[in-house]
Amino acid sequence: MQQQVIAEQVKIQQVQKEHEVAVQDAEIQRRERELIATVLKTAEVERRRIETLAEAQKSKLTMEADGQAAAIRAQGEAEAEIIFKKGEAEAKAMNVKAEAYQEYNQAAVVDKLITGLPEVVRALAAPLANVDKITIVSTGDGHAAGMNKITGDIAAMAAQVPALFEALSGMQMSELFSKVRQIKDSGTNGIDKSKGASA
Repeated sequence: MQQQVIAEQVKIQQVQKEHEVAVQDAEIQRRERELIATVLKTAEVERRRIETLAEAQKSKLTMEADGQAAAIRAQGEAEAEIIFKKGEAEAKAMNVKAEAYQEYNQAAVVDKLITGLPEVVRALAAPLANVDKITIVSTGDGHAAGMNKITGDIAAMAAQVPALFEALSGMQMSELFSKVRQIKDSGTNGIDKSKGASA
């Protein structure tokens, strides 16, 4: 009988241990679920926070880009308006000049072209003013070598000026000079007549 009691006590202890193990397993599962819920909840909160920040940054960048695009567009339109107004003013000025030139007689046009010749020659010579040093390598060909070549090129450039004038004015230089003499003679006669009249 004592063996039966001992056997029953062992069974009771075994049942108690199994029950304790079951309680411990249940506690472990409860804590695991609680931990998962806490971590997931924190992760969900963090995810929402990151999404909100990302959406706010996206909105900010979109608004900044829209603002910059509007500013660039407005600046471009303003610059285009300025260019248009400037072109319009230049066109009006050219029309006024054209009307004034139409009122000039041929002598005035010739005078304008002649007074512009020094400026043309100056423009042709301007690149030479930027030359700091010239190194001459001569092969001994006589006419087309060394300083002769440089001065010959400069003379050739200057010789193009009359041809340029003839192309612009539509008249030969000889014809021009004869007209200048006629203008001078008519101007001198007018002066002489006025002197004679006053005397």
